Amino acid sequence: MSLVVTIDQPHSSNWIGREAEPVLPSGFAAAVRLALREGRTPTASGSAFHLGQSAGFTPSP
Repeated sequence: MSLVVTIDQPHSSNWIGREAEPVLPSGFAAAVRLALREGRTPTASGSAFHLGQSAGFTPSP
């Protein structure tokens, strides 16, 4: 089962010029741990597990 995480920061290739910061290994690890607590089963087959962490994100300036 794939893990798809939506985060609260712009992507580095955003076209509106907003400054982006890289996703650090610690942030990635935290998202994986949260997904596991939320019920993600890595060895299961099926649709991707979506983890939304973008509450309050405003995509444009």
